[in-house]
Amino acid sequence: MPDRSWKAFERRLASWFPGACRRGAYTRGAYTGSRSNGKSDLICPGWSVEAKLLSRPCFQDLLDAAHQAEQNREQPGDIPVACVKRKGDRDTDALVVMRLETFKEFFINQPISTCTAIGAPKL
Repeated sequence: MPDRSWKAFERRLASWFPGACRRGAYTRGAYTGSRSNGKSDLICPGWSVEAKLLSRPCFQDLLDAAHQAEQNREQPGDIPVACVKRKGDRDTDALVVMRLETFKEFFINQPISTCTAIGAPKL
């Protein structure tokens, strides 16, 4: 049976996240059949990644994916992101989505030492 396009997208996306790829394979979260108590699409340390391959993504799709990434975090400190790609587009044109409130929590309200650790210029 041919590989499903969304599975192939998840596999390619896993190569971008450290720890998600191991010897050509990647670790994928289990599907629970519900929108709550699931696992992230990609299992990688420090991240909660939802991968979405959609025909016609709209704002609500982006928002729902961002909420899903937040709900599926294994640890409170995992950074939740949704990677949304439109079918037929290049992987490099996919959008990485995070809600503003979550962005503020992880990157704005942090001490200076934490910000410099993630690559911000030193003040």
